[in-house]
Amino acid sequence: MQHAPIRIEADAAVEARAAPSSARVPHITVAAFCLTDGTRDVISRASGDRRLVRVKTEIAEGGIAAALKAFDMRRTPSLLVVEVASTGDTLLKELDALAEVCDPDTSVVVIGTENDIALYRALISRGIAEYLVGTLGPLDVVATVQALFAEENTKTLGTAYAFVGAKGGIGASTLAQNVAWTIAEDETSPTLLLDLDFRFGSSTVNLDLKPVMGLEKYIDDPDKFDAALLDRLAVPRGDYLSVLPGFDDPLTEVEPAPDAVARLIEIARASFPHVVLDVPHDWSACSRDALTSADQVLIVASPDLPNLRNTRALLEKLRALRPNDAPPRVVLNTCRIPKRKEIPAEKFAKSLGIAHCTTIAFDAATFGSAATDGRLLREQAPRSKVQCCMRDLAQSLSGRSRKPARGKLRGFLGLG
Repeated sequence: MQHAPIRIEADAAVEARAAPSSARVPHITVAAFCLTDGTRDVISRASGDRRLVRVKTEIAEGGIAAALKAFDMRRTPSLLVVEVASTGDTLLKELDALAEVCDPDTSVVVIGTENDIALYRALISRGIAEYLVGTLGPLDVVATVQALFAEENTKTLGTAYAFVGAKGGIGASTLAQNVAWTIAEDETSPTLLLDLDFRFGSSTVNLDLKPVMGLEKYIDDPDKFDAALLDRLAVPRGDYLSVLPGFDDPLTEVEPAPDAVARLIEIARASFPHVVLDVPHDWSACSRDALTSADQVLIVASPDLPNLRNTRALLEKLRALRPNDAPPRVVLNTCRIPKRKEIPAEKFAKSLGIAHCTTIAFDAATFGSAATDGRLLREQAPRSKVQCCMRDLAQSLSGRSRKPARGKLRGFLGLG
């Protein structure tokens, strides 16, 4: 009897929903001893993954013999990964020798070639944390490290969607707010809108909210953050949406601590199935942390040359920061404004080297009346074209397919 090998090609396209969980691994050390260039490359690519950003990885040539020599006089790391070519009793004897130099708190992962259940059981009985066989990809390595060390590995984590504008004032916050509301209502699922523009965010104004206390009292000390504090700070909006607004005083002198945003997102994911991040248009450490941590990133742009330039820069940077994730999606907002020359969506996408851009038509009257009244599009104009766009976008993010179209009579009667 054989267990199935893992076969995820290293260069396979990565779907966001196919990636490992979003749990980040705490500060640990990893040493990997590789026999082949392919394994060395896969582990190197995995070490750059956003979920392993706090992991220090050393990669060396050689298998168990090299590991024995390296750790003869020093402590072994939190995780030791060894690639082996031997099998059967020879492999077991080599691992017994390795056990003599390993510290008790070191986890050992073996990458081998023999696909045999008896060997697997023998390795596990000797205390080996995991035995990987077959063609590996970076996400296999990430998932293995997560399973062994991730802080939230026993929890079901929510999905985070980050909205960021290629320029200021093009409606990224408005899209984030409306998509968050649509996900919450359509999914009838608890959803958190996290307004990361701490000083000048628009969530409280656009959603007609009154914060109960200010985030600025806690943002400089992430150790204060926990689920109970998040519940106290978040403001309910309807039955399913909660909003975490920014500072009460936009000109306060308090600055977010370096790990504050990452910590907020971790806690939010553990408490809500859906987390929408409204990321300000800047390139601060807080914005980078948010865009790196999110499961899906949406760049909101307008169809003109400055937005094209900024979107290209963001795409290139985020692809480097998120090498094992699906590329960010591009949403063209305020399209088809009368008498304005625009770059067609097809040319915009082609210039960026992507398949397509999602487009949202300009509707000043609907957006303006909703903002003035402190309402969402779904409340203000539920049957408008822009709300249909919001629903399509929300459903594509949450993975829910759109319901089949109803008959005209049912729609007329309000039953659609």
